[in-house]
Parts: sequence; structure tokens; C-alpha cells
Amino acid sequence: MAPKVSAAYMRARREEILDAATTVFSARGFHAATVDDVAAAAGVSKGSLYLHFDSKESMIDGLAEKWHAVDAEAFDAADRERSPVDGLALVAKTSIRRMQREDFGESARLGVFLWAEVLINPAVAKTQMKLVDEWRRRVHSLAVRAQEAGEIGPEHDAWGITTFLGALTLGLFIAESWGFRSGQAALELQVDSFIGSLKP
Repeated sequence: MAPKVSAAYMRARREEILDAATTVFSARGFHAATVDDVAAAAGVSKGSLYLHFDSKESMIDGLAEKWHAVDAEAFDAADRERSPVDGLALVAKTSIRRMQREDFGESARLGVFLWAEVLINPAVAKTQMKLVDEWRRRVHSLAVRAQEAGEIGPEHDAWGITTFLGALTLGLFIAESWGFRSGQAALELQVDSFIGSLKP
């Protein structure tokens, strides 16, 4: 009779596979990497890997769940700010702080590979667009609330603000993947300048 495996063990093994997937996909590219590569990096058999994930795409779904949780935590903190415009600034600064971490390089490279994969792989596109749509929805909500509270002038468009902050975040993400890094304080100052320019 096979020994029972605890749920905690299964969760830990799943996390190890996702960590290995991040390393492999960021080094080789999602398209070129194989399930065998991920299994080898995780130190598991291909059969054991398939107990958790049935494809490379399902590994991306698993990573997306983690990324969504990180984003949700940032937005929940922004919603607790004294004012919605401060929440907008916090969301942008939280992204900057995350990108400044030493362990962020792999995630940045993986993100760039996945954006290319979006153009040719509908399964990856679906997962990534879900993340983007949720990010845009929550930033837009903060911008609308800030405008309704009189913290953002009526001449500013909430979707325009959302698009600008999204472009800023993506641009910094790409710069990080290429190894270009500006100081955190300098970047946060730019965020403050932009947010300040929105006020009536």
C-alpha cells in the first residue's frame, strides 16, 4: 500500500515546480523550454510533474495565480489608503519596489518571453489578458474614485491615467529585464510628480 502524501507536501512540491518553471522559462524562453526541462530543474520525474501540471501552459496558469495574489495584495493596500489618489501612487510605487528586488530578474525575463508567446499561443494569451484586465480594472476604479473625490481634475481621463500608469509599469518591467535600473527613490519621485500633476 502506497503511503499517503499530505496536502502540505503536495503544495510544497507544486511551489518547487513553479519555481523551477520560472527559472527554466526565463533562461530558455517559454516556447523553447520543455516539460522535461522543468522536471529536471525541479528534481522530479515527468510523471510526478504531471500530477500537478498537465502542460507548460498550466504551469503559467499556476504562476499567474501567484502573480494575481501579489497584485491583489497591492490593490487591497491601496484601497485602505486615506485617499484614492494616494492609492494610485501606492500601486505604482509597489510595482517599482517589487522590481527593485534582487530576485526579480527572472520574473522580468519570463514576462517578456510570455508577452511574445501571447501573440501565438491562445492559452497563454487568455491567462495574461486576465491579469492585465484585472490590473486595469482596479487602477481605473481608483482613478474614478479619486476624480469623484475631487483629488483629480475633471480635465483628466480615468482611462488615460490607467493607460499611462500601465505603460510606465511595463516600460520599467522591460528595462529591468534588460538590466537597466534606476534608483527606487528617483522613480518614486517621478510617480509623485505625475500624481501631483493630476490634482486640480
